[in-house]
Amino acid sequence: MTRIAVYTIVDITATGVTNNNTENQFERNQQRNWETVNQIINLRVESTVEAVPKTPMNVNTENHDFGAYYKGYHQCWKFIFSPNTDNVRDYLDKLSFDFDNVPVVSGLNETIDMPYPIFSTIGALKNTYFKVL
Repeated sequence: MTRIAVYTIVDITATGVTNNNTENQFERNQQRNWETVNQIINLRVESTVEAVPKTPMNVNTENHDFGAYYKGYHQCWKFIFSPNTDNVRDYLDKLSFDFDNVPVVSGLNETIDMPYPIFSTIGALKNTYFKVL
């Protein structure tokens, strides 16, 4: 089965917090972004998450496929999943389309200046990309 890594500089920490208590809003918002990601990857085919995003890595964005707007070192979240499809190339194209411009909760643990609170998969503001492993 094909494995795909998702890299993003949007905070998608899987906190497991699903209640809306005011004291847990920060962690709840991180979880909301993670839930959004899961919903998007499962829109077209069933997928299995193999590694959830917990602790971000500090990466040089120039060594990654992020947009030119982002320079220097920033927090990067990564997770791995396996889609249940034989046509991975077609799925990746559609996945990139599905993710682009989807709203996110920003102002969490991101270290980037995000002009728009969205996942972006194209252009200078690309903050999320996919890689077949």
